[in-house]
Amino acid sequence: MKRLDLILSLIRPGARIADVGCDHAYIPIAAVKRGICPEAYASDVRRGPLSRAEKNVAEAGLSEKITLRLADGLDGAEGFDPDTVIIAGMGGELIADIIGRAEFVKVPEKELILQPMTCADELRRYLLGSGFSIMRERLAYEDRHIYQIFTAKYTGSPQKYSEAELQVGRDHEDTELVFRLYEKYLKKYEKMIKGRTAAGSDVEDVLGIYGELKEKYEDRTALQKS
Repeated sequence: MKRLDLILSLIRPGARIADVGCDHAYIPIAAVKRGICPEAYASDVRRGPLSRAEKNVAEAGLSEKITLRLADGLDGAEGFDPDTVIIAGMGGELIADIIGRAEFVKVPEKELILQPMTCADELRRYLLGSGFSIMRERLAYEDRHIYQIFTAKYTGSPQKYSEAELQVGRDHEDTELVFRLYEKYLKKYEKMIKGRTAAGSDVEDVLGIYGELKEKYEDRTALQKS
């Protein structure tokens, strides 16, 4: 499944959504047109993308149902009072910073749908260390890339992930893609170990992560064959 369709499938029917870094506003337009949500809020920190979003929303005839704002992260979104916040297509560290500056999302009633382009481990680390729980892990495939998408909400309860799980997640609902994700990270760590060994650097930390990834991959392979 492609990113947009997967993100849309994770939105609770009837939820008011806020799409941060909306770019062309494809997500809120599709969500409202398909009847998934009654209205939406979309923002971008750049005037150019927001102008394109305004044009697309107007052409879709949804100007009265989609609120557009030039804003940094979730600044100003509290007034719209979204049930679900979507942040997709940014680096994990930037997403974490945006969430960290928005106190209104730190309640159990608010849901986050997140798709980091990089540093998924740093985003998970921030969430789990800040009282959020990761509820669902999904994978999308598009343009020869595997994208990690997960939902989270504030629970205030500790949730522990291993170092390997911070990288690739856990309890995936997908089958084929999760194997390919593990293979991607196994190659990444094999290359890292080889490079550090050649440079005479310590590899103990990455060896541990690599070993766990390999064990989980092999366990999944055995389970699929049984």
